[in-house]
Amino acid sequence: MKRIAVITTFNEILEAFSLCRVVRLQLKGLLEHGYPCTFVACDGCVASGVFADPRLQQFRIPVASMDPDDAPAQHDVSFLALVKKIRKKLRPLIARTDVAITHDILYLPHFLAYNQACRELARDFPNVLWLHWVHSVPHQPQDYAEHDPRVLRFRGFPNGIFVYPNVSDIPLVTRQFAVSDHQVRIVPHTFDYSEAFHFHPITAALIERFDLYSPDVLAIYPVRLDRGKQPEKLVRLFAAIKKAGRSVRLLILNFHSTGDHFIEYRDEIHREARSLGLTADELVFSNEIESLPGLDGELVRRCQVEMPHQVIMDLFHLTNLHVHPSAAETYSLVCQEAAACGNLLVVNEDFPPMRSVYGDDVVGVNFCSIHRTTTYQPGETEYYDQAAKRILASLDSNPIHQQRVRIRQTRNPNAVFRNYIEPLLLDVPQAQSATAVGG
Repeated sequence: MKRIAVITTFNEILEAFSLCRVVRLQLKGLLEHGYPCTFVACDGCVASGVFADPRLQQFRIPVASMDPDDAPAQHDVSFLALVKKIRKKLRPLIARTDVAITHDILYLPHFLAYNQACRELARDFPNVLWLHWVHSVPHQPQDYAEHDPRVLRFRGFPNGIFVYPNVSDIPLVTRQFAVSDHQVRIVPHTFDYSEAFHFHPITAALIERFDLYSPDVLAIYPVRLDRGKQPEKLVRLFAAIKKAGRSVRLLILNFHSTGDHFIEYRDEIHREARSLGLTADELVFSNEIESLPGLDGELVRRCQVEMPHQVIMDLFHLTNLHVHPSAAETYSLVCQEAAACGNLLVVNEDFPPMRSVYGDDVVGVNFCSIHRTTTYQPGETEYYDQAAKRILASLDSNPIHQQRVRIRQTRNPNAVFRNYIEPLLLDVPQAQSATAVGG
């Protein structure tokens, strides 16, 4: 494993400061993927939360904030002494580091002393790869004299790659630092659902175990496994959605459904699902989950009987579709909860009360009900194929639904780390001419 040093100029950890959040998620990803990592901040910075993780080594450097660009600057004795002090402090860390990650040190005028100290260390340790995250829109290069330290803000970096969060501004980055676009890589920011929404540990374990970030269509059905809830019709619809070319995941959270007749019904649905082409990972019943990563067996056994309501609400932040094929309801709180969390609602068209409760901003599918039985022409399979196309058309035409899925699939912690950050860590200092990563 590459040894990583994440170098910041933090004096304190501020939750409202977006850069602190970016660095926190970066450190969390490095630690969760097993990389030995050191967190560097300024003297006096007190680590907390992820920053204080016991797996993380702590390292402190002198405070060295300078005047902004419009103040005079030169290589005077005090500036050079500050550079030397920082360089001396960082040297033993860089000597045992494979990849040094910096945040805005090359960009901001206040950090010129750190900028120069890191450049000198890069020359002393040519086998260290430097990844420089730039967090603000780049500046127009200024015409400083070569002896002015501010000129360093507009120069490339030995053994270094510049990292930026969007592809459109690459020309601005290359202009500021006088580098080719091959020396700029794109890494979008992570959105950590578990952290942002304070997910229950069970939710986090379900995400990991069943890869809930990746499906094109993700849904849950919290239900007692009674035949009147008609989960088999939901399974048939999801098989049609898969047949239409989308990846799917359906979790049936069946509470208090552990009796023999419930198990027989579940197994009957499983057999039909397999015949329709759904795999064991694409259709999951909660009462058959025997283990979850990081959770003790007793907690998993309780989940087989009843899933905590918080977990259901957590999962609605991830799902993009809620289908309710039940043959009878008085109101359906779960439909309301799903819609409130931004899911497209699909209701039973054969059960008129659902329309009276949820209006016309839904997709109606004829699932049959206590009020009305639909005869499918030419057949039920063909009907669900057409229903699947209508549902997908509704999802595809709605930019909110599209963006929710895009963020879930491409900006979750695993996707950003595996697709963007880790490939950079595996680079080598001499590979500055590699093709820039798109995003």
